[in-house]
Amino acid sequence: MRKTKNVFLTTLSETKDRLDVSYYVCDSGYGDYTYTTGISMAEAGIKYALSNHHIDEIIMIGSAAKMSEDEMVEANIDKVSINNITDLNEMSEFSFLNYRIAEYMMQVDFELLDIGEPVSDERKDELKKQIVDFKNSHVNTDSSREIFFRLCTDSDFEKSFSDEILSKCTKDEQKWIKYHLYSEMDSFYKMHLLEENKKTILKFVPITNKSGLSIEDINAIVRETFSGEKADINLMMDIQGLGTIDGNTLISTFLLLNRKTGFDCRVKGLINSHRSEESFSGVVSNAIKSYEIQNLISGLDIFLKYGKVDMLKTYWKSLDINNPDADSLFYGMDCIDEGISLCNVDLIGVGIDVIRHTFQEPKVKAEERDIYLEIMMNAIAQDYGALLEGDELSIPELLKWCHRKKLYQQTLTIIESKVPMDMVKRGIYYYARDEKDIKEFMKELNYLYWNEVVKMRWAFNDIEHFFIKQYGRAVLDYRQKPDMITKDFAKLRVAALHEDKEVTMILPAYSELNNDALLYELFLGYYRIGNLRNQVNHAVVDAPDMDSLKDRKDARDELDVALGKFINLYYSACLKTKKQNEPRLLPSGRMKAYSRQHQLAVLEEDTSLTAKNTYSCSFNGKEVLINISLFKPEDDNEIVEDDEDDDK
Repeated sequence: MRKTKNVFLTTLSETKDRLDVSYYVCDSGYGDYTYTTGISMAEAGIKYALSNHHIDEIIMIGSAAKMSEDEMVEANIDKVSINNITDLNEMSEFSFLNYRIAEYMMQVDFELLDIGEPVSDERKDELKKQIVDFKNSHVNTDSSREIFFRLCTDSDFEKSFSDEILSKCTKDEQKWIKYHLYSEMDSFYKMHLLEENKKTILKFVPITNKSGLSIEDINAIVRETFSGEKADINLMMDIQGLGTIDGNTLISTFLLLNRKTGFDCRVKGLINSHRSEESFSGVVSNAIKSYEIQNLISGLDIFLKYGKVDMLKTYWKSLDINNPDADSLFYGMDCIDEGISLCNVDLIGVGIDVIRHTFQEPKVKAEERDIYLEIMMNAIAQDYGALLEGDELSIPELLKWCHRKKLYQQTLTIIESKVPMDMVKRGIYYYARDEKDIKEFMKELNYLYWNEVVKMRWAFNDIEHFFIKQYGRAVLDYRQKPDMITKDFAKLRVAALHEDKEVTMILPAYSELNNDALLYELFLGYYRIGNLRNQVNHAVVDAPDMDSLKDRKDARDELDVALGKFINLYYSACLKTKKQNEPRLLPSGRMKAYSRQHQLAVLEEDTSLTAKNTYSCSFNGKEVLINISLFKPEDDNEIVEDDEDDDK
C-alpha cells in the first residue's frame, strides 16, 4: 500500500503588535461552530488544521529576518519550548508562531492574561454587570457560549452589543470584554489539538524576495514538501500571507508535479481566514470543502493562455459568491475573449481598461476578499503586469502582451491600426507643432486627396495612419527591389526632420526622439512587417503539400522575429522620447470639411501641366504600380477653413 503524507503549507506574515489578539469562528458545515484565538491569520489557520485534520508536517515560508541557524532546524511541536521568553518582540516571526502553537498544544495563553492589566477590578465588575444585563434582555438562554456565538454570527446582534456597550468603552476595555466572553465560554466549544498531531514536524523555508516567489523559492518549497520518505502528498495550503506573490503559481506547480514525480499531490484544503477591525471576530474555514481547486486553476490557465473565459466563468457561478469586483473582472474578461475571437483590438482594449480600473479602484477591501477571487486577481496581475498600470492603455505593453501569447493577427492589427496614432501622440514622429503647421499639412493632404482615385480615398479617413504609412511614397523610385524601396522610404521619413533639399516634395516632419538611427530602424521595421504580413495572410495551400506548409511556417517564423524586433524598437523609442514640444493633431472631421470647400478641378490634357504620380499597392500578394494623373486647384486663393461636422 502506498504511503501518504499530510502536509500543511502556510505563510508567515508580519505581526506588528504581538499582544493584539483576535478571535476566530469556524463553521464545520454541520451546524456547529468552534472558536479560537490568533495574533496572526497564519496562527488561526494552523490551529484550524491541527484541530480538524491529521497533519504530519507544517511547512512555513517567509522571511528569515531575526532567525538563527538553530531555529531553522525542523522540530516536533511537543519539543518547542515556551520557557525563558523575555521579550516577544525580539523573536523572529517563525519562533513567535511556534511559541503560539506550543501554547495552544498546552492549552495556555499567556498573552490573554495581559489583556486585563490596564483595566481596574472595579471597572471590570461594572462591565460584567452591563454584559449580564445585555444578555438578559437579548439572549433567552444561560449557555456560556450563546452571547459569543451570536456576536460572531449575527451582524444585527453584534451592532446592538457595540452600540450599547463597546462604543462606550476604551480600546483596552473592549479588548478585555472580548477576552472575558471568550474565557467564560465552555472549553468544549473551543478548538483543540488532535492527539495524533502532537508529533507534527515544524519546518521553515526562507524566501529571498519579499515582493514575490522566485523560481529558486518555488523549487525549495517543492523539495521540502517531497523530502523524506517517498509518499503521495495530501496538501493543505494557507497562501494568504504571500501578499503580491501569485499563489496560483504555487498551486499549479504542485498539481503539475503529479506527472513528474510518480506520486500524487492532491490539494485537499485551501484555508481561508480573515479578520476585520470593525467585526467582533474573524472567520477561518476550509474554502475547498465543496469545490475542486483544479477547476479554478484550469479555468485560469485557459484564460491566461488563450483568452477563453467560459470554463472559469462556469466555475465561478458554481461558487455562488456575490462580489462587485468579480463582476467587473468577468465583464472585462468577456470583452477580451470576444475581442481575441473577432480580432477586434478595440474590444480587447476595453476589456483591459475594465480590469485595470477594477484593480486600481476595487469596491471590496483586499483583506475582505474571498480566497478564490484573491487567487484569480493575483494570477491576472502577474500575467498582465504593466497593462494594469497608468491611466490609459499602453500600446507598447499591449504589443508585448499579444506577441508573448502568440496572438500574431492581433499584434499585426495593433501595429497597423494603433501604432501610427500612438507614434504621433507620443511625439516620436508627427506633422504639426502649431496651427500654421496644421494649415500647411491640411493644404497638402487636400491636394493629395483630390488627386487620388476615388476608391482609394478611404486612406484619408485616418490621418495619422496615412501620415505614418503612406505620406511621401510618391517620390520613391519604384523600379528598385521592394526592400530597397522600403529602405529609401525609411530614409526619406528621417530626412524630412531636417528639411533635406532632396525631399522638398514633402512637408517637414518633427520628432522628440532625437535619435535618427533608432527612428530609421523603427520605420524600416514597420514597413517590412507590412510585406511579411501579406506573405502569411495571402499564402494559399491548395493541398496538403509539405513544401508549401514549410514555406508558410518559414514565413510565420520570419514574421515572429520581425514582430519581436519591431516591438523592442518601439518600446525603446517610447522610453527615449522626451517631449520638448507637444504634438498637434488634426481634429477629426476638419480635413473632410476643408476638402469639401477646396475641391480640385481636372486639368485639360496638356503634357506641360499634367504630371504623373506613381503609387504602389498589393494585388494577389504582389506589388503592382499604378500611375495617376495629378490635378491642380481651381484657384489658389487664401484658405478658408470649415470646422463643421461632416453630417451637417
